[in-house]
Amino acid sequence: MNFSKRLSEAIEYRGVSQKWLADKSNTTEATISRYMNGKASPAILEILHDIAVALNVSADYLIGITNLPQSKESISEEEKVIISVWSKVSAEDKQVFYALLNRYLSPDERAILLRGDKR
Repeated sequence: MNFSKRLSEAIEYRGVSQKWLADKSNTTEATISRYMNGKASPAILEILHDIAVALNVSADYLIGITNLPQSKESISEEEKVIISVWSKVSAEDKQVFYALLNRYLSPDERAILLRGDKR
């Protein structure tokens, strides 16, 4: 796990500054810089990583970002591509996608998608 590399890539991908990230994450720009340069690494990340691997769940699940316990390693390459481009899909195209999926959705899954429409 290379936190500094992934952090740098994420900052570049999102097109934000270290200052912006520091402000949004309630820390200092100096702390973000140390993480990006590999001069510091949050020890909790190593523990979180080891727990997630041991339980075969995602770290996102453990910290409450998602309710899907599935480990990202168990997601197919095709699913990863769909997830990565989802933010670029227009609202109209999402409606088409939902219509195609409708017959495969459980009532709970359908409710999640309906909640997403109202955001």
